[in-house]
Amino acid sequence: MKFIHILFSINGRINRAGWWLLNLPIFVTIAISITTFDFPATLFLEHIHLLLLLGLVWIHIAVSARRWHDKDKSAWWLLFHITPLICSICVYAAKPPSVWWDLIHVITVVTCLWTCVELGLFKGTAGGNQYGPDSETSSETVIDFYISICGISAILFVFGIFFFVFKEGAGFLFSGLNIWEFLTSEEWYPTSLNNKRYGTFALVLGTFSVTALAMLLAVPFGLGAAIYVSEFCSPKLKETFKIVIEFLAAIPSVVWGFIGLTLMNEMIIKVFNAAIGLTMLNGGIMLALMSVPIIVSIAEDALKAVPDSYREAAEALGATRWQVIYRVLLPAAKNGLLAAVLLGAARSIGETMAVLMATGHSVNIPDGPLSWIRTLTATIAAELGEVAKGGEHYQVLFIIGILLFTITFIVNLIADLVIKGIRQS
Repeated sequence: MKFIHILFSINGRINRAGWWLLNLPIFVTIAISITTFDFPATLFLEHIHLLLLLGLVWIHIAVSARRWHDKDKSAWWLLFHITPLICSICVYAAKPPSVWWDLIHVITVVTCLWTCVELGLFKGTAGGNQYGPDSETSSETVIDFYISICGISAILFVFGIFFFVFKEGAGFLFSGLNIWEFLTSEEWYPTSLNNKRYGTFALVLGTFSVTALAMLLAVPFGLGAAIYVSEFCSPKLKETFKIVIEFLAAIPSVVWGFIGLTLMNEMIIKVFNAAIGLTMLNGGIMLALMSVPIIVSIAEDALKAVPDSYREAAEALGATRWQVIYRVLLPAAKNGLLAAVLLGAARSIGETMAVLMATGHSVNIPDGPLSWIRTLTATIAAELGEVAKGGEHYQVLFIIGILLFTITFIVNLIADLVIKGIRQS
């Protein structure tokens, strides 16, 4: 209710005449918008973006009035704040080209959000009322409101993405797809004219095999590097290593794919005398190099979070540095280290371009590190742009997206249960 009081300037915040004078533009804006856009109730959803914009304009006017009153600003300050709203009214009436319409959207949204930030960050100096002269209650209310919105929005975005993917593939999932064949068959022939087959067993095995190989390479190097940076480096060398690790994390995945396609391909052919170097080993090495920066950063933070009193107590008992690390630091930081490994695995499972370019992109049951494979993510990336929207092949690719969501959920659930078990033990 306090946030509503802020928007409407109720309970003596400013006098009633001032409130009507300062909030009048919002009513004018709504009236012109309804007239200009032919805004019947049946077209509500088609103009939802306009309603959201008008809501921001409303907050803008109310907050500007609050700031004008609390900070004793001049009329020029108020004019500067409501000028974008005047421009909005002109745009609504003139119906300009889409470029100008998008520009005024951006201007209005930015200025409206800025006034909300003003209400949360800057306090007033005048105005006796039940909320106090410095608007402290108002500031805390808006800040709490923003924090709640940010937390809820993350959940809404995840559900929104899943709903979109599920909606696109639900038609064929429930009406024509053989789920058992989809999960157990290794035959993937979605473009066959006479006998289309949508088997993802080989794709799932390819995804898990290259991820397992990547973790087999990345975890020892990542945890070892984290221990070295945390416990053995000098301060200057530590900063240098951190910069290099962050630089590795910033390299785009397509660059890693080019490295696998050119440099690593030739190395595997020469070292292993293979016919071609675009194999599961190539993709595993690329994914390991991409996962190591994440593992190192999170694991190093977990090790540094262990209190120094643990180290001091172990050293006082006569433990060597390696004994301190093995018997004290690693057990104390095991939750954070496990989280680092799982995030690295999630990075590998969700990677697309590197495995698309470095693994041969061939549907095959892997029988060794030099096998050609294809992953679920690479299949979606390679084929989605070539299919007709709404067709069977199109929907199956979204069903693969649902399968990826399910696999990720199961991995996270297992990790959560493992962490809880570790904490209880």
